Amino acid sequence: MVQNTLSKDSLDLTKDERTLLTRLIEMGVRKIKSKAMPEGVSYEGLDELIEQHGIRNLDHLLESLAEKGFLDLEEQEPYIFCPNCNATHVYSRYSCPKCRSTEVEHIKIIEHPFCGYTGLRRKFISGPSLICPNCSTNFGSLDEDPPGDRSRGDYVILGSSFQCENCGSRFDRPNIFHICQKCGKVFNYMTGTYKKLRDYEIPENVLKSMQMRQKYNILLIEDNLDDAKIISRYFEKYGDDFNLVHTVSGEEGLKLIEENFYDVIFLDLKLPGIDGLRLLEEIKAREIRTPVVMLTGSDDRTTAVEAMKLGASDYIVKSNQEYKKLPSMAKNMVEK
Repeated sequence: MVQNTLSKDSLDLTKDERTLLTRLIEMGVRKIKSKAMPEGVSYEGLDELIEQHGIRNLDHLLESLAEKGFLDLEEQEPYIFCPNCNATHVYSRYSCPKCRSTEVEHIKIIEHPFCGYTGLRRKFISGPSLICPNCSTNFGSLDEDPPGDRSRGDYVILGSSFQCENCGSRFDRPNIFHICQKCGKVFNYMTGTYKKLRDYEIPENVLKSMQMRQKYNILLIEDNLDDAKIISRYFEKYGDDFNLVHTVSGEEGLKLIEENFYDVIFLDLKLPGIDGLRLLEEIKAREIRTPVVMLTGSDDRTTAVEAMKLGASDYIVKSNQEYKKLPSMAKNMVEK
């Protein structure tokens, strides 16, 4: 079992990843067992989620959750997957390297030391037994070739090769190709996918953390304490729906963002030290996808538009009327 620990990268869940993890916990799923089916990989007990997301997208979400530390990973034995439809219902064929015919026979050369006769194994076959065509010595059942293609005591397998029945050429190794029984795709070892199945488990610390996350976590970065109090009161009207964290500086805000998960960030454009635009650039440089809403004065609209170009999700012009909208705005951004 490969165990992951939560890192600052793992705090950056997408909406689909967060929704899937929450749903798994709601369903009481702790372990996710993969299985190879003719049509491809499936997961035991997750039919509803497979239908909802599609198997390939579900694979991607589970792999991403494991990379970010929200799932422990255990790899199983590898399978050959069709590169076209991802099915595992695949069979293999030999072909001649010279003419590409599939009429290829695996031949063995047998020597009978007692009489000195040497010939192809098929010439020794007589009914269910191997019999020397020169002296009629019966070597027993066809299924009793010596291990390792060497000697059984009464005869010796000198070697083996392959022979094309179409062009007659002999070769040590045939070309091998695979055919998908689901979509008919023909591919070889270079174009096919050979990968291990993956099982997942939700770690105890993640389970407890997600079960405790009943609220929307909101970060307010605002140095004006009067504005911050007004905004806080509007969020308090929603009872236990929100957990609002407030800081007055960009430096402290960046530290909080790196160490914690927030559903939405409300960011004042004018801050002492690191201002709003610079902090927005720092957030985006860390590839944190949490929505950021800029709080700006009426005279800062041009700068707010610049913030949108840098990756802000939205902006509002500071006023009591606009502050009333912040809780519903936060909910819409998380749930859309």
